[in-house]
Amino acid sequence: MKNKYQNIFGIIVFIFTMSNSIAQTNVSNQSLVGHWTFNNVTDLTEATVGSALELNGNHKDVEGPNDVSGGIRIGKGSYYRASHNIAPNGGEKKVNNYTIVMDIKVHELGKHYVLFQTDSKNKNDGDLFIKKSGVMGSGSTRYTSYVFIPGDWYRVAISVSNGKRHDYYIDGVKAFAGKPGSVDGRFALEPEVLFFADEDGEDNELDIADIKIFSKDLSDDGIKELGGFKHNIPIAETEFYPYLQSPTSSSIYISWAFHGNNPIIEYGLTKNLGEQVTPETTSINGGDQIVNWSTVKLENLKSSTFYYYKVKTDSKESEIYRFKTQPENDNSTEHIRFAVYGDNRTDFEKFAEITDALQSKVTELYGNNIEENLNFVFNVGDIVTRGNVLSQYYVQYFNPIAPMSASIPFMISIGNHEDEAPHYYDFMKYEDFGGAEGEKYYSHRIGKVLFIALNSNPQLRNDTQIEWLDKTLADAENDDSIEWIFPFLHHPGHSELWIVGDTEYVQDRIIPILSKYSKVDLLTYGHSHNYERGTAPNSNMRLMLSGGAGGGLDRWEVTKNIRNYPEIQKSFDHYCYSIVDVDIANKRYEVVTYSLGNPSKELDNIEIDRFFRDKKNETPPETPSIISPERVKVTIPFVINASHYSGANEIMSSQIQVTNKKGNYYSPKIDVIRDFEDIYGVTGAPDYIPINLNDEIDLSQYTVKKKNLYRRVWVRVRYRDKNLQWSEWSEEQTFYIDNPEDSNP
Repeated sequence: MKNKYQNIFGIIVFIFTMSNSIAQTNVSNQSLVGHWTFNNVTDLTEATVGSALELNGNHKDVEGPNDVSGGIRIGKGSYYRASHNIAPNGGEKKVNNYTIVMDIKVHELGKHYVLFQTDSKNKNDGDLFIKKSGVMGSGSTRYTSYVFIPGDWYRVAISVSNGKRHDYYIDGVKAFAGKPGSVDGRFALEPEVLFFADEDGEDNELDIADIKIFSKDLSDDGIKELGGFKHNIPIAETEFYPYLQSPTSSSIYISWAFHGNNPIIEYGLTKNLGEQVTPETTSINGGDQIVNWSTVKLENLKSSTFYYYKVKTDSKESEIYRFKTQPENDNSTEHIRFAVYGDNRTDFEKFAEITDALQSKVTELYGNNIEENLNFVFNVGDIVTRGNVLSQYYVQYFNPIAPMSASIPFMISIGNHEDEAPHYYDFMKYEDFGGAEGEKYYSHRIGKVLFIALNSNPQLRNDTQIEWLDKTLADAENDDSIEWIFPFLHHPGHSELWIVGDTEYVQDRIIPILSKYSKVDLLTYGHSHNYERGTAPNSNMRLMLSGGAGGGLDRWEVTKNIRNYPEIQKSFDHYCYSIVDVDIANKRYEVVTYSLGNPSKELDNIEIDRFFRDKKNETPPETPSIISPERVKVTIPFVINASHYSGANEIMSSQIQVTNKKGNYYSPKIDVIRDFEDIYGVTGAPDYIPINLNDEIDLSQYTVKKKNLYRRVWVRVRYRDKNLQWSEWSEEQTFYIDNPEDSNP
């Protein structure tokens, strides 16, 4: 390819040079510190302004967007290192105010493209992507709605003032107002910036024609004057997204924060809308910030029906969103699907990434329109770091979930970090479902499923809540139209990875109440930042800790506050979420948990746990028998062998009891339940593989080592399957011990 400085179209060169000079004059007062045109094929890294680029990997000369503009193709795994020479600004250590502009062309969708990386060591994720779907942004700032056309050139820009703005532009048009990063945080520049670099290979071959860096965050007008290519780019919506909550078969609450006057919500069965209602507005005063929080309860809606809506003021309006009302309570056989996670506080970037992963997984499993296939999302609390700091509700909670919460309702069981603050209750609308002390705890019906959100904060650990819970459960147990009960709260009874969070009120009062009722299926909680799954003793109720939504994880290799509890079968120090699918028609639920791993070993949204409950087929395993020892006289230690397991579902547990009184097992000398798996701890670096302490266990066999037994003992055994069904007890067998420690008969 010839040197483009020698282009024969001299007139075009002259015109281009003059127009470029004019544009340069227009932005000269906007602090251009780096400019790379790729016009010189003998030195593609040459700088027009600033320092030359440093190539890591490979690139090649290609045609640019026109005859007088050069271009390069950067290879997969390759990148440029650029020294921008901007002094730290907007903070203490790094560059917080800057603008990056570049001309790019993607070759095909279905691949990730990374545009730049702020970590000069390339140890972190890239900071501006074009995703496989063709939208631009990042998981923590969110993405444009515009989809890039493969083979077309675009002029993209990002204007950043950390703590204030993080705006994306395409061809001079603001395409999205992203969530601002923190001062001196992830999106602040070090002395060098890496173009097209990603630490784990989420980049692909990309064409580039021009790159500019400015030492300030250019205004909308400043970026507009830089021009672009001919595309119809929708202007960014800058209002907060609506937030759906408290859905029923005939109503839903829509809340949103607005700027302007005369807020209105329009809605209807089609995109033509047709109905409108004026919301009630609460002025939430956070001292240095006031939020006008508008809420409307749409009522008299049709069950299981899609509705369209938008929110607006006299100066701005949102796009049109869609939601689906819930099924009828009594006779619906629709699936009820919900997602659950919690403890997202503090790290809003990670929370946004996990929420993205959740949305992606639901779409992958059930289809593109998420509102068709997910009834709601439940958060088990600690949505903010400090409940009395108003700004944290947007940064740490509302903004990361915004793309989902406009179409999918969200519900919460309050956490300790919300601290019973008035701000929390100003935002959340649970009055319709309130318990004995109002909206502080509540029960919520969808179809044949009852959801109960308890309050485990110290201020509410009282008899009043316990009495309300017991009555609510008793009423549901006697209501034939309710088949499933899913309670939620924030604090665990027991947590293997953070025993500091163990809560007596939950373990000794709430769990025993829940365990009394056959319809209670799964208690979910958080507080500890990880994932755990267990089974309540003497109950068909599962236990699930889902506290991995973004807060700093409780790690095996860091914390010493660990304990292997017998009722917990699995513990993972992972970022995660779970999807619960209740198949009403077939009386079965299934829970699948997906993981993004942890800082030591990231995972790509993979399944780490799956369990179920089938109420339609509750055939218990066959009753086992004790087949050895065959002799009546035994010597400690001795091995008890039961018959092989046989059942409709796979084996989960066995229980062995040894007593010194025939037929009396109220306080046996030995009472041991063992499960086929006990995931507890991990191997060392670099694999960090979860360890199953019961990997080699034979549940049909047990060695009696205890010596404080009388001369004569009676023994029985039973099996439990993965549907939580116990077999009948075996016939008890008696043995005489030759060497008892206690010589009583």
